Amino acid sequence: MISKDQTKTINGGSFSLDLETLHLLTFKAMANWAELPQDLLTQITKRVKAIEDFIAFGAVCTSWRIAATKKFFDVLSPQVPLLMLADKDEDYREFYSLSKKKVSRIFLPEIRGRECFPSEGWLFTMSYTGEMNLLHPFSHINIQLPPREDLLASEGLGEAPEEEIWNCMDKAILSASPSLTSDYVLVVNYYGRVNSLAFWRPGDLNWTNIDINTHGAVTSMNYYKGQFYSVTWSGQVWVFDVAGPSITKPIVKPRLLIWLKDKIFSQSSVKFYLVELSGTLLLVTRFSHGGCQTFKFKVFELDLIKLELKEINTLGDSAIVLGLNGASSVDSSKFIGVKPNHIYFTDDWEEELKHVEDGGGRDMGAYNIEDEKIESFYPGLSLSPISPPTWVTPSF
Repeated sequence: MISKDQTKTINGGSFSLDLETLHLLTFKAMANWAELPQDLLTQITKRVKAIEDFIAFGAVCTSWRIAATKKFFDVLSPQVPLLMLADKDEDYREFYSLSKKKVSRIFLPEIRGRECFPSEGWLFTMSYTGEMNLLHPFSHINIQLPPREDLLASEGLGEAPEEEIWNCMDKAILSASPSLTSDYVLVVNYYGRVNSLAFWRPGDLNWTNIDINTHGAVTSMNYYKGQFYSVTWSGQVWVFDVAGPSITKPIVKPRLLIWLKDKIFSQSSVKFYLVELSGTLLLVTRFSHGGCQTFKFKVFELDLIKLELKEINTLGDSAIVLGLNGASSVDSSKFIGVKPNHIYFTDDWEEELKHVEDGGGRDMGAYNIEDEKIESFYPGLSLSPISPPTWVTPSF
């Protein structure tokens, strides 16, 4: 009989195999798993809803791997983001599941010692040498991007000392998953001489800078209903389009949508996040003590018709996960382990990461919007000055 805690190796790492999800199997009666009929295996794979379980299923043996092909999985079904734990300067990376309350190890030498910015289930990564890539962490597909030096050349910083430009990247947002389409755009927010935006598309030989004159640095970006949105520390909300690879030289004209004059934009130790929830665009504000200890959140609906903020006091059955590189929403009613009306946050105070002992990772928790209390959701401590814990949505 198979124990409930049995694990299977995946790419040199391990994932916990959820036997309850695979309850239809009569393990006790079967002498050899590989002898299960292929049509039965196919029917089982169609009932697996979590990608991490689907991957574990395919890792059992050859016949199971044949059955666990992507065509039998709903690639558009919502998934609970996994907490990618901090870089330990080794070839394995650990992922914590909110649903299973377990840590899995995956062989990922490609991101060792790199800064990582997750988007659409992929990781934008940058090494200290300036090499930049898009990496799918579960399939190891790697897309090489033009190097950092090309990105910074227009700012006159190509010859700057490494220590001055190592931490130049701030945000990286994809318009769509490269797993699903080649018609996607990658927009990055970086620090040259000023806070700057640039984009890259499949087939582009170099980065293209976006001409935008913001008042204050960009604090959050989001791709919402076919357009990129950004918000600055001063309360400016900008919107712009970037045409896909079919247009050789697209003209990008950022437009100032609104300059929010709320007093929250004048407060110190506050961060802002743009997130889509149930078809609406929200602005989440995060308050901290000295930029290192979060104590409160406020959530506003950004009314794009009236061009104003409206504070909301509940997320309903939804939850928000936020941290390095942005935020996303989850329908908690569809998953175990995710509490409704909560904000799950990780440490993303970039300015503090390299100035505190062992780096960032201490400021994490689950904030209850109803009673404004914060509780822990991860039992350990995971620290790194380069790549602290952040959320990655599992995908193919």
